[in-house]
Amino acid sequence: MNDQLKQRLVGAIVLVSLAVIFIPMILPGDGLDDSMNISKVPPEPDYRFPPPKKAPKAPPMSDAVIVPMGDTEPKTSTPAKKTNSTSKIKADSKKSVVSTPVKKPIVKPGQVTAWIVQVGSFTSAANAKALRDKLRKMGYSSFVEAVKVKQGMNYRVRVGPELTRALADKLQKQLVKKAKLKGVVQSYP
Repeated sequence: MNDQLKQRLVGAIVLVSLAVIFIPMILPGDGLDDSMNISKVPPEPDYRFPPPKKAPKAPPMSDAVIVPMGDTEPKTSTPAKKTNSTSKIKADSKKSVVSTPVKKPIVKPGQVTAWIVQVGSFTSAANAKALRDKLRKMGYSSFVEAVKVKQGMNYRVRVGPELTRALADKLQKQLVKKAKLKGVVQSYP
């Protein structure tokens, strides 16, 4: 084949390929019929959501009821002594059933209060925790509250809280029957 024929063939191929590339860009339309469309892509979903509703306002902290969730024992520089003697716990718990009077907080109108039954007041944290654990095993919701007094620290064992005085009185009667503990019904906090 001569060179002139080769150049013409290469030129024709270049022109045809350019036509294939540029003619679809110039002509209007997408170039496909509906019969040739194999798959239809659905339109993009609307991701806009309605604005969220406003949450109700929380009550002021002064109206909230403070209920301890666990042991409220202050940290001291010396650790509490642990005793293994159960007779000491029993003797100490019999002596300390009588509780000291507690100042009742000033209740504002409309303020929610709760009621608890105080079943003991101990000078030993270990004895207070032992009574608390005994009450918990019996199914009562009990906690220990540490209070600083003139003589040192007192650990009060309390059962509850209940929302009404009537429920607290009923709880006190149950404690006398089942746990043989006389308690004092008090407002809380």
